[in-house]
Amino acid sequence: MTERTVLAGMTLVDGTGGAARTNATVVIDGSVIAEVGDADTVATTPSDKVYDLRGMTLLPGLIDCHVHLRSNAGTRPQDVQLWNMLTSAEEQTLHAAANAREALRSGFTTVRDTAGSLPEVAVKHVMDEHVLDGARVVASGLVGMTAGHGDMFCPATLDEKRMWPPADGVDECRKRVRQYARMGVDLIKICTSGGTLSLGDKTEWRNYTDAEIEAIVDEAHALDLRVAAHAHTRAGITAALVAGVDTLEHGSDLDEDLVELMLGQGTFLCPTLSISEFMTEHGSMRGLVTEQLDKAEQLRERRLTSVRRAYRAGVRIIAGSDSSNTMRFGNHARELELLHEQIGMSPAEVLVAATSAAADALGIGARTGTVAPGMWADLLLVDGDPLADLSVLADRRRLRAVFREGRVTDPNAAESVPGALAARRRPSDPARTTPRASAQAAAI
Repeated sequence: MTERTVLAGMTLVDGTGGAARTNATVVIDGSVIAEVGDADTVATTPSDKVYDLRGMTLLPGLIDCHVHLRSNAGTRPQDVQLWNMLTSAEEQTLHAAANAREALRSGFTTVRDTAGSLPEVAVKHVMDEHVLDGARVVASGLVGMTAGHGDMFCPATLDEKRMWPPADGVDECRKRVRQYARMGVDLIKICTSGGTLSLGDKTEWRNYTDAEIEAIVDEAHALDLRVAAHAHTRAGITAALVAGVDTLEHGSDLDEDLVELMLGQGTFLCPTLSISEFMTEHGSMRGLVTEQLDKAEQLRERRLTSVRRAYRAGVRIIAGSDSSNTMRFGNHARELELLHEQIGMSPAEVLVAATSAAADALGIGARTGTVAPGMWADLLLVDGDPLADLSVLADRRRLRAVFREGRVTDPNAAESVPGALAARRRPSDPARTTPRASAQAAAI
């Protein structure tokens, strides 16, 4: 019989949006949740590791739906633009793995990379095979046009340093999607408007014709790949939605007609509020130039109005921080606070946006995002009540343990060490038949 881990006595927020359950018990067997019930009714065996967690809260591992893993993870600040061009792909891949680990230690068991290629797929495989400990990676392939948002992070004089080779015309776009499918990505990312951090373009620039966008989405869906669309402008949002994308990133200019279209199609909205706030408050200190700061400022209020309109209408919101070279990994939970503070979502709704809704949007809702038997044991244990105060999730000191498929990480350890939960257990280990008898097991 395999040794099971029994978490007992805590408050459970299961990710469905339902009421919290007090005095709950969750049984972990290997990589999955075996049982969820009341602490007084779940039976245990002498071989189980039982932990008395009264006063704490257990919730699903959080999900960040918009990150850029291939970003500087070092402690020495470097120029936002130059780092991409001066750092080899091999070195960037190591930074990406470190960023996945930082996300996990921040309570996020899954991240969706939204501008990737082979390096992100490599990190995905390394994390899936537990060669290194880090967040699960849902990896994308970026299909972008020449002079599009993704292409304008590299000067024209350094074409060989492009992170993503452009694709132009319907045939090239279809071929690029097929190449990414062969590579093993989980989704395709496109841009249908200009952006803020790219240099030399304007937000209102058209990115791709309708025919090209339709070809990309059609080919991706034919290969069972979802499509995420970066879009700020009404024209860009319209083109993306008409083509049938699965998630809309940023969505800075939604009107009532577009909101109705999203509702009819079931399109998810990933607002990425924290990157806007970061650029407004810290952009100049981070080294962003006037062009970037001006574009960010022009979009900020429009995006807030747009997201509030979508939320009030019932569009499904998912949480994504846009952690990147500009805004470092580790602050993912700030997005949750902003969804509450700036959009008006309740803490319960915010937690759904970062758990079950996020998992559904990524196509992994059958395995993660809720706490239920048969699901992966992706869990976050915190000291406090996030339904009363979401800032608990942003305070690393109050994160007590993160489980990804049953493997436990101590968020506050000097290194992420498998087995950190067991290491905190007291030596005394009497036979137990119920979680009530687990008083000798140390709280985490």
